[in-house]
Amino acid sequence: MAIISFWSNGIGETGKTASVAAIATYLAIQHNYKILILDTKYNDYSYQDCYWQEDKTVSLIQHGDRRTNIASGVSGLAKAILSNKTSPEIITNYTRIIFTDNRLELLADTNVGTQDYEIHKKMFKDIAKIASKYYDLVFVDIDNRLGESNVNSLLEISDLIIVNLSQKMRQINDYLEIKRTNQVFQGKKIIPLLGRYDKNSKYNIKNVSRYMKEREKICAIPYNTLFSEACNEGTVDDFFIKFRKINPKDKNAYFLEEVKNTAEKIIYKLQELRMRM
Repeated sequence: MAIISFWSNGIGETGKTASVAAIATYLAIQHNYKILILDTKYNDYSYQDCYWQEDKTVSLIQHGDRRTNIASGVSGLAKAILSNKTSPEIITNYTRIIFTDNRLELLADTNVGTQDYEIHKKMFKDIAKIASKYYDLVFVDIDNRLGESNVNSLLEISDLIIVNLSQKMRQINDYLEIKRTNQVFQGKKIIPLLGRYDKNSKYNIKNVSRYMKEREKICAIPYNTLFSEACNEGTVDDFFIKFRKINPKDKNAYFLEEVKNTAEKIIYKLQELRMRM
């Protein structure tokens, strides 16, 4: 249905992966969407660390009633596409299930050779387009190491681009320069997002929004200790289930409220853009 790409200019820590995990998990729980997280990073375990506790040396894992080769994710799907043996429905055969009934799945690779990855770089666009015919939301975590042409091809097909920024003026200024020169970032499908956000910084939402001349306040995913630990311990899903109902006075309430606000803005923006078509 919709491709939502998370992009960063690659300067500084933006908490992009953690933001994707937080937003996708929230939406899967609260709205029951069918969601796929497509990780384009090379042999990266960040999402596995968010959702599973396992020995990374083990190539086969038991997940529910499905036995999955964790090296087959993108690699297996890429081979199927190249052999013309794929369809939107079979993508789920190559994913890791986070929530059942396709509510949240992960498509990634953690054991791929450099030559195969060079092939995958050029295929992520096709994978995202095929996946969008089956899942309600496809969250693409874009790695700038894909190369400019491959990054741009993903951004161009995206229904929405989440620009992940840190509270650092250099990164903000670098993005504004990119925005000035790259038409992809000049349209209506952009949502700036401050990751690992510290509301006590002078570079807060209000000030950064004003500096960037944004009509609306930009979004933020605050830094939260328990959530950060969950991202390292494979318990992000448990974290959101545990705090599905939370006292507004709880110290974690602010984090969860901002995740909710960001997720709801993404859905609202998608609906708004569709009405303009």
